[in-house]
Amino acid sequence: YMFALMGIQSSPAFTMWAFSNRTCSSFRWQQVVASSLVIGIILFTFTIFQGLGGNVLLAKGVFNEVSRADLVPKLIDLLKNTYPWFVGILAVCALAAMQSTGAAYMSTFSGMVTRDLYKRYIAPQASDQTQKLYGRMFVIIVTLAALIVAAKSTQAIVMLGGLAVAYGFQMYPALMGICYFPFFTRRGIVWGLVAGLVAVTLTDRTIAEILPVLLGTFKIFLPERIAATVGDAPWGAYPLTIHSAGWGIFFNLLVAVIVSRIWPDETQKADAKTKHHCFIQAVSGIAEDRRTHVPWAWALTAIWFLVGFGPFAVVGNTLFGDPTNPASWGPFGLPSLWVWQLLMLIFGIFVMWYLAFYVGLSKPIPPDYVEDVRKTHFPDYQPQDET
Repeated sequence: YMFALMGIQSSPAFTMWAFSNRTCSSFRWQQVVASSLVIGIILFTFTIFQGLGGNVLLAKGVFNEVSRADLVPKLIDLLKNTYPWFVGILAVCALAAMQSTGAAYMSTFSGMVTRDLYKRYIAPQASDQTQKLYGRMFVIIVTLAALIVAAKSTQAIVMLGGLAVAYGFQMYPALMGICYFPFFTRRGIVWGLVAGLVAVTLTDRTIAEILPVLLGTFKIFLPERIAATVGDAPWGAYPLTIHSAGWGIFFNLLVAVIVSRIWPDETQKADAKTKHHCFIQAVSGIAEDRRTHVPWAWALTAIWFLVGFGPFAVVGNTLFGDPTNPASWGPFGLPSLWVWQLLMLIFGIFVMWYLAFYVGLSKPIPPDYVEDVRKTHFPDYQPQDET
């Protein structure tokens, strides 16, 4: 599931936001302080507060029954009579969260359709004013579509929300091709993306709703005896307990590599891509005195992924004591899993600092330096005035 959440960072919205910044000087501070330290502490502490609060209220008889799905709404409902002003603040926060998320994806959808479809294929000479007009029209269209879906089917919202992050994760091969691997071709990336999206759809929870319909239609054309042997969902959701985003990226990379190797770029295009990658390496490559730390960077990241929230995180269940016996709890008198997750939070913050600051993966790049390197690698380039 963490891989699926990584799809948020690789979604077109975040890519467009990154390119819209005037400077990248604040990126590493946002990555280490805001995303890792602040959000990490909030997720760690508030989850505990909610869980403990729910158990206490359940033990005191305030709640007759409660589940993880309705715990937060019930906690908010308790405040409506005693602290109505606080409920109002929570409502404003919820609206702000929804608005900020919705605005980001609506604007990026509009930008992609306007720039990549309308301007490229329909009206190449469209002015800025025309593009703004059509962009606003597309925002209205996608907003109306979202409202219709939300009004007609709440289940579809949950399903699409789960698919969205897994779909977004399929953008990583394209980003990898732009930044690191010039052998990836456009055809390979496109076919890999298609394969990844199909794999995500067929291995997600939506398989329980989509596949029976498809197979039911397919059974009509089969003899009755053969149709009876065709199951509704042969592999089910998340086969081998691997999230749909994992299956998607597996087939995505597999198809992208195979297609790129079978149909490589023409010599002229390959040379242009190599030149582009040399430019990126010259601008944002790791400094020579830090390259010796690259193996350590890979090792620490792998440990964090596997031990912090991966399959080996289960060792934290009993490492510092028996979770069912409070007398055996170790450091700070906390359950073993809490101590383990707290240590992994600290370790994760350290890994992010190590990658962003010490190794220099997020080092600020002065615009003047970028311009100087650009003149060296692309001396004949002339910026185009799109107005």
